[in-house]
Amino acid sequence: DTGWISSEGPFVRRFEESFAARMGTKYGIAVTNGTAAIDAAIEALGIGPKDEVIMPTFTIISCVLQIVRSGATPIFVDSDPLTWNMDVPQIESKITPQTKAIMVVHIYGLPVDIDPIIELCRRKGLKLIEDAAEVIGQTYRGRPCGSFGDISTVSFYPNKHITTGEGGMILTNDDALAEQCRGLRNLCFNPDKRF
Repeated sequence: DTGWISSEGPFVRRFEESFAARMGTKYGIAVTNGTAAIDAAIEALGIGPKDEVIMPTFTIISCVLQIVRSGATPIFVDSDPLTWNMDVPQIESKITPQTKAIMVVHIYGLPVDIDPIIELCRRKGLKLIEDAAEVIGQTYRGRPCGSFGDISTVSFYPNKHITTGEGGMILTNDDALAEQCRGLRNLCFNPDKRF
């Protein structure tokens, strides 16, 4: 009825703002799907050749694709057999001078034990990427999953807790990352000068 049928307009903006508030972040940037959210997150963090990203072995291929496409190397951590999440005590031994980020992927509604990972990222100067696609609405120690990463991603695919048929969202509290992701989702149009 309004003529807005794509990734812009008042309804998308309202959804971004409401979802970000529910997830405990300053910004929500809607994208076409969860894979696009991960792609933009990796690009916005400047991950590229010679970088390494530590991540779980048990996850969807989308989490690996953009790391490989960027020229970076995924470094895998095996799963905890009780939760299927990455086995947190294994992470520190995988860190090298080339490590740029740790990607946490919450599995089957069970949050990763993320406090030790946050502390590790702070101590080692690493970025934290949080894939919260399977924990929308879940909390870790009273705080929403998806609010811990320097940049976080979610998916609204039909098998997720909330679905829009397709769709995804990037979450962050970082002004510069939010602005960069907004550009990446829409052909890098400049908001002041469209072409």
